[in-house]
Amino acid sequence: MHCIIHQESLCAKSANLVGVMSVVVKVVNSILSRSLNHRQFQALMDEVNVHYNDLLYFCEVRWLSRGAMLSRVCDLQQEIATFLRQKNLPHADQFSDPRWLARLALLTDITAHLNTLNVKLQGKDILVTDMYAHITAFEVKPRLWEAELASGQFVHFPRLAACAPDDVDLGTCESGCWLQTSSFSLLPLTSPVEDAPASLQMELVELQCNDEMKAKFCISSPLSFFRDIVLPSNNFQKYIAHVQHIVAMFGSTYCCEQLFSKMRYTKSHLRSQLSDRHLNDILLLSTSTIKPDMEMLLHGKQHQQSH
Repeated sequence: MHCIIHQESLCAKSANLVGVMSVVVKVVNSILSRSLNHRQFQALMDEVNVHYNDLLYFCEVRWLSRGAMLSRVCDLQQEIATFLRQKNLPHADQFSDPRWLARLALLTDITAHLNTLNVKLQGKDILVTDMYAHITAFEVKPRLWEAELASGQFVHFPRLAACAPDDVDLGTCESGCWLQTSSFSLLPLTSPVEDAPASLQMELVELQCNDEMKAKFCISSPLSFFRDIVLPSNNFQKYIAHVQHIVAMFGSTYCCEQLFSKMRYTKSHLRSQLSDRHLNDILLLSTSTIKPDMEMLLHGKQHQQSH
């Protein structure tokens, strides 16, 4: 299974607000990529005494930077419009058009929601079931937002509410890009038996009819329930194998990317004497969650005695 965050990135590109993003990128690049424009824009920021004194670049590889860049542009839209008119640069009309600014505010709010989802999908020790729950919840939200915008309410779009637009098209994301499956479940006591695979239905019935298991399930997390209660009982072997299969899934490449970052930092030109064995030991130490027993390790060493 590919990284869920990458699927989120593909869905973000399917929205019909690409024209707004392209204009914003061109404007930011025209200001930051030219030294004279950049210095004059910073001087303008100091003159009007705004909270920010510069814009932010957008990197396609690190697509989450889109949110920070759009947020900064949305906050400085008046200053950007003034600078574009003074320098006779392109796209000055867009930053003076209320309808286009409303679409910019909408894109900024949507990107903020995507970034919130992305933060929930990052980090260590996150099960694929948790990630799937976050995505399933997020798939419901666009329908609520569409109904909200159709009724003229902007509760979940603070930047768009500030623009007070008359007519804005939300656009849609292709839900088919997301991973669709009903087998990501670690909740046997709440799952319908008929929805489970045929090979697990008998054990699932036994598990749901066990009052002792029900009581323990209510006071523990699903993972600890299977690890500490169901597994030691030596029953429900097929369901245990099903749970182990789900827990072993990598829903995110976060750990892999973190490992490569540490390896790149370790294998620098300043450490030319490192061998592959040294690198392997360093990576094991940097990625392990086991804390070394320093007292025991030091106790077995002979301290250097003074002469």
